[in-house]
Amino acid sequence: MGVSSITGVSGSGSVAGNQKGSVNMSLGVNKIIGPRVMAAGAEKLSGTSGVVEIPALAGIVDDYIVMLTGTSATESYLSVALAAVANSDNWKFTITGGDDEVVNWMIVKKGV
Repeated sequence: MGVSSITGVSGSGSVAGNQKGSVNMSLGVNKIIGPRVMAAGAEKLSGTSGVVEIPALAGIVDDYIVMLTGTSATESYLSVALAAVANSDNWKFTITGGDDEVVNWMIVKKGV
């Protein structure tokens, strides 16, 4: 009886290094160059604001942008800049919007 794995034993998957051609042809997410979503979620505002705190990502805060969309087409939402939390390995940003609204957010790494 043989043993197999869908995730492989090295690299980003079982196909890593097993295709014909250049070793740079693997199509795992770790090979993506340019923008990509690094974190996403939804925040129910307490009153008209909410704070989202996440573990720090690779690089610096300025490498990322925060994008928001609300559940109501008539409300606009403002993100107070992504910033490092003092004495912590976390980052946070503040969302301001309609009373008790749910705001969807995502953090995207900048790139071309």
